[in-house]
Amino acid sequence: MKKRFFWLIAILSFGIVCASASDWSGTGWALKDGYVVTNHHVVENANSIVCKFQRGGRLFEYDAVVVATDEKHDLALIHITAPSFPGFGELPYAVKTALADVGESVFVLGYPLTDTMGDEIKLTTGIISSHSGYQGDKSLYQISAPVQPGNSGGPMFDDQGNIVGIVNAYHTQAQNASYAIKTSYLAQLVRSHLGNTDILPTVNSLRSLSLPDKVKRVKDLVCYIECSTRYSTRPHSSYGSGSGSGMGSGSGYGNESGTSTDTEGRGFIRDCITKWGECRNVAITETNGDLALHGRNGWAGKGLPSELSDALNELNEDNKYISDVQLTEKGNWIILYGNNGFRWSGIPKSLENKIREYNARNEEVTSVTFNDVGDWIVITTEHYASSDSRITEWLKSGATEYGMLWAACVTDNGMVACYEKGYKFFGDIPDELRSRLQETDFDVYRIKITSKSYFFADKEGHYHYKM
Repeated sequence: MKKRFFWLIAILSFGIVCASASDWSGTGWALKDGYVVTNHHVVENANSIVCKFQRGGRLFEYDAVVVATDEKHDLALIHITAPSFPGFGELPYAVKTALADVGESVFVLGYPLTDTMGDEIKLTTGIISSHSGYQGDKSLYQISAPVQPGNSGGPMFDDQGNIVGIVNAYHTQAQNASYAIKTSYLAQLVRSHLGNTDILPTVNSLRSLSLPDKVKRVKDLVCYIECSTRYSTRPHSSYGSGSGSGMGSGSGYGNESGTSTDTEGRGFIRDCITKWGECRNVAITETNGDLALHGRNGWAGKGLPSELSDALNELNEDNKYISDVQLTEKGNWIILYGNNGFRWSGIPKSLENKIREYNARNEEVTSVTFNDVGDWIVITTEHYASSDSRITEWLKSGATEYGMLWAACVTDNGMVACYEKGYKFFGDIPDELRSRLQETDFDVYRIKITSKSYFFADKEGHYHYKM
């Protein structure tokens, strides 16, 4: 997709503060349930995202992941994943999606030019100058409130304290000409991602307050967003292992070390699988660790997020059957265990809700897969669901041709689906995997892929991998 404003760079300057080629920052603000709004261009290409909130004179930092984007309208929805996050509490402002009036007073909060202007939140005021933006763009307001690099993603309030826009750009060749995205486009993004707009606050308790008092009430809900191309620096264990009971006698199936990109733990995992003589399932990444499951709840891993290692150790000690583990390039993960139990960190809220829905119906969840851009697939013994109607239609077309869906894997760049009588592929899938799946003589019940590596297995312990 052609990037929004790609051809406007000569006259528009976006509000990102760049500390280096690999680090930059912007602004975001709170919705319900740990969701945060910002611009697409703020989080684009970020491998780690940290939201920094000021509360009571202290700075609190929380890891977050992108769960939905609208590149055309320069919007992004991110979700705080940190276990220590206490929630936002009751939000004092409403998101107003009705069109604001030209001439209406507005104020903007954000974190511009922090290197030179400091890290205290900044307030600017102005009016809505026009119902359209650059070259008549109807998705934008033109406003007179000054903004600078770093304001991107910040909230624009009307004089009643309703949020009516999201700051995203300013005009470098005109005085007092800035732009904000209309909140109706934010509502569209939220609705397309969650199926409703329940996370948008609708009650405004700010109307009777003066501007200084309004700012005092809302400033702790506006965050400084720090992005990096580097992956999260959260502590990771070097490796962990369990020795669960009930090891099966599964057989290998032409396993290869291959020539795929080797992570820190890939050789360790291969050695463990060779030693065990069997492997039920794996979670593999190109950059952020690997693990393998054996027996009932035995496991081995290296380079994993420490929270994932701790959860696996606890389940192993409790003798819980660990059925599936998914790990993404950004270190987000989910474990399926026991009778529909699951633990997670950083999964999309819509995925969590869908799993809970199946649990409430006592429907066994057999497989979960998700990526770092908000796509997901859940498979149960009776149904399957996904984050997007287009993915669901893609899965349905395969089921029409090949029968029951048994396994799937979605990455940031591709998907593979395994059915009763065939396979479907989309995007960046290892070429060798396609031929290997066509050649295999067992029913694929588990599959994991990266851009260059893969693993698949059946229920009986037969497996094949290249990693």
